[in-house]
Amino acid sequence: EIAQAPVSAPRPPLADLLARAESLSSSGKFLDAYELLDGAEDTYIGVIEFDYALGRAALDAGRPDKATLALSRVLALDPGHAGASIDIGRAYLALGNYDQARATFETMLGLDPPPAVRAQLQAYLEQARAAGQDRSPKSGRSQHGYLAAVYGRSSNVNQSPGQSQVFIPAFGATYQLSNQNVRKADGFAGVMGGVDASLPLNGIYSLIVGGDFAERRNNHESAFDLGGLGARVGIAATTQAQLLRLQLFTGRDYLGGSPSRDMNALGLDYFRDLGADTQLLALAQAGRLRYLPEGLKIFDADFGTLGIGASRKIAGDSTAFVTVSTGHMNDVGGNPSGDRRQLGLRVGADAAILPRLRLMGNATWERGRYDRFDPSFLTERRDFVTYFELALEYALAQRTSLRLSLAQTDQRSNISIYAYDRTEAWLTLRYEFR
Repeated sequence: EIAQAPVSAPRPPLADLLARAESLSSSGKFLDAYELLDGAEDTYIGVIEFDYALGRAALDAGRPDKATLALSRVLALDPGHAGASIDIGRAYLALGNYDQARATFETMLGLDPPPAVRAQLQAYLEQARAAGQDRSPKSGRSQHGYLAAVYGRSSNVNQSPGQSQVFIPAFGATYQLSNQNVRKADGFAGVMGGVDASLPLNGIYSLIVGGDFAERRNNHESAFDLGGLGARVGIAATTQAQLLRLQLFTGRDYLGGSPSRDMNALGLDYFRDLGADTQLLALAQAGRLRYLPEGLKIFDADFGTLGIGASRKIAGDSTAFVTVSTGHMNDVGGNPSGDRRQLGLRVGADAAILPRLRLMGNATWERGRYDRFDPSFLTERRDFVTYFELALEYALAQRTSLRLSLAQTDQRSNISIYAYDRTEAWLTLRYEFR
């Protein structure tokens, strides 16, 4: 008897079909991918995975009319399918159904998507508004916002080291830190909100304005209560695949109920779509920080930041993103550490794990280098910060969500008084309005 080589089990016909279509799309053969799937529509119509792939292939191949039919079938079976919701909005946009496109993107924004997806939706929304303005001058005005309440606990509300003593090399002695400068744990509660509005000026340009506020009060450590007010105004320029925003920012932070710091800045954001799934982003910002209490003015600084990144839809309605940034803070107040140069990396993703439940996470790493020799600690300061956050979000209703978040911050420094760690957990109830 002649031994035979084992035969691999064939892939299921649908899985093989979808893999071949994906391969064609990845090679830029969008029309071939669409025609392959279109030929099998009678066999697999009504199967969510097939209809979603067909809808996206039709959109990439320039057939938005066909895309809306396929994506509508997906949403009829799975109303929470975020990928199909976004893509059907894009199909409406391509068909010139600007009111439907705008309503679709506003609804998705009302579900509080992660930052990378929010930026992508905002870009599409601006396109729908601007295009609709050409047809009807009054149709492009819009506004949306949110209100939220938070409740949680922090292991370190004052961002201070856990040790009460510090060794100062210049004096060869150990000194006792004041009680206010040693880590304190406490519970907290707060409220926050914001609003953004857009007024199209013509088919490309829009006037954009916005503002936000936040207030977080500790149960016991009221000296470290936090608050803030901010406002922004600018111009947005939108084309079919690009969004450019130039904005002026101003804000004031509060500590312990008193004004703590003012910020003024000019920012530039750029977003560009690369196909159906990928979006590139770039940002630049320059401004100044000015502290109001006399004892904190030594931390006054002028700053600048540059960043570049990308987001990509994966596995249907999941998204991943990455950004790299660099920046500087030029000392203007006499900071003993001098000027600061920084380099940062941020990555994250979100995914639907149940129809109303999403899992989100992000991680940030940032290195800071100072250029002045500290005479007390006999060294130049070096910091390294790591931040991790994980959240579960449940959609209570179309515009209302409940999110449980856990976060860990670690700042390591060669100067011990600047090193600290913090663990926080909080619950956020959020309502979106428009």
